[in-house]
Amino acid sequence: MTEAQAVGNTQQIHSTTGTLLSRLAQWWTALPQFNRKLGMLAGLRIIIALLIMTDILKMPTEMRYGWYLHHGGDQEIMFDLARSIIVGSPAPELIGIGQALVMIPFILIFKPYYYFDFVVPLVLINGFLLASLSVMLIGLITRRAVGNDRAALWASFLWAVLPLTAYFAFFWHPEAEMLRGANVPKIGWLNGLSDPPAAFFLLLSVAILTRQLGNNEESTGWRFFWLGVSLGLAVIFRVHIAFMVVFLLVYVLIVHGWRALLKVSIGGLIAYLPQAWYNTAVFGLPVTTGYLSVYRFDPGADQPRSLGTIISTLPFHPKHLIELTQRVLDNHYWLLIPTAILVGVLIVCCIALYRRRGWRSVALFVGAPLSYIIPMASAWPFRDDIIRFSLPVLPLFIAITVYTLWLLGQYLARRKSKHLRPVQ
Repeated sequence: MTEAQAVGNTQQIHSTTGTLLSRLAQWWTALPQFNRKLGMLAGLRIIIALLIMTDILKMPTEMRYGWYLHHGGDQEIMFDLARSIIVGSPAPELIGIGQALVMIPFILIFKPYYYFDFVVPLVLINGFLLASLSVMLIGLITRRAVGNDRAALWASFLWAVLPLTAYFAFFWHPEAEMLRGANVPKIGWLNGLSDPPAAFFLLLSVAILTRQLGNNEESTGWRFFWLGVSLGLAVIFRVHIAFMVVFLLVYVLIVHGWRALLKVSIGGLIAYLPQAWYNTAVFGLPVTTGYLSVYRFDPGADQPRSLGTIISTLPFHPKHLIELTQRVLDNHYWLLIPTAILVGVLIVCCIALYRRRGWRSVALFVGAPLSYIIPMASAWPFRDDIIRFSLPVLPLFIAITVYTLWLLGQYLARRKSKHLRPVQ
């Protein structure tokens, strides 16, 4: 290649790069201001994730190994399940197949011996891609449900900075380092577990449904189909989110009719096919969960338990809700204050939102997260790790709180304006 040709190629590359940047700038400026702000908040979440993962914000050294932060243990089960699928002999496990399927291509590429040999792409997907998109989703959901841009942007902002807030929130505790190391990765989705994808697809499902609020646009069949795919994917990542999935299916039936429900069901069944294949291959049933079947159908068990025994020993029982309350009363009296505040926030939000926006907004904005958290509170795993099992609906509760505070601000502003009005 001559010098003139090299110069020409360099100029062409610069010209192409300049054109792409110019088009990107034009696309960015053409976006509505609200969408641009959501995009910047999504970028803020990525910056915070980088601060944590690159250890600019120091995390406890005993809880990190490079990009491997505290996970909890389930990652090894998912890793083993993925490898068993690759060799054509899927192992019976309690967990869903979703995160194992995400791991499979990276296992084939990187040939890891340990889980943390390929943890980087998993963290990039959960803590950077899905987490940043979730910031935008919670803004869209809030805007469509409550009809206020300011409340929507504040909800997105608080969800974006929550990992940073959690990093500094435990400064007062004698075990601050341990709590920081255990909870920041959960809240920031900075791990390779199945909780972040399940939470993301639930938010995506609610965002699809809230698109109909406040306008007369008819939902297309494809929109319901993709809603079903989103719900199906959420289930194969974390089966316990089925409570909220059922609630949203009932909502679709009541609001949009049985035809819409049929389209949602088709999309959901297609997304569920990998799980159905796994269940059939391992347990002999297409629709089940490892929590029900792993012991009953385990060929290595001397005397498999009956289905009735398994159902009776499921983690969901009202007694666990009582135990959760007793634990709070015995050791953490101060938690009664934020609990009472949260109940008040939910009541005020429901009443005000019903009057302003109607029952559909209340159902999607408040009813959907409650349909998950209420039954989950009666499970003993929730008692042992409240933060992790609240993750699927934590962004929505943040949005509910923000909207209620906005209502309070509006009320106080009106009172102030009334008092300052001159007497005629």
